[in-house]
Amino acid sequence: MNALEFIDPQLILTSLLLLLATFLLSVSGKRKSSEKGYLIEWVLLILIVINIAAPLHEASCVEDNKNEFSHGSSFICENRSDKYRVSKKDGWEVDKSYFVKESLMIRADMCEKE
Repeated sequence: MNALEFIDPQLILTSLLLLLATFLLSVSGKRKSSEKGYLIEWVLLILIVINIAAPLHEASCVEDNKNEFSHGSSFICENRSDKYRVSKKDGWEVDKSYFVKESLMIRADMCEKE
């Protein structure tokens, strides 16, 4: 499992823009070590960490759900506005990061154990 497949290109762009904003704030002559400037830098740093940690968490959820699925667990999965019951008994299979049945694919991190 590669956590990089869960990274959205918009997340990358957002992270890069946040890094650029942080850099510009740190070199700005206007800030001059004000507490407000440091607060903004911390908020931007936290947002960057969240953008990096979210895909890692999603990849971990996929692995956990696939493992539980292989041991016979059932899941309730949401795909946009629809809900599906996913289990081996119902004919579902695993394909990479997805639960698959016929032409329907649901990413495994979109499921809760039943």
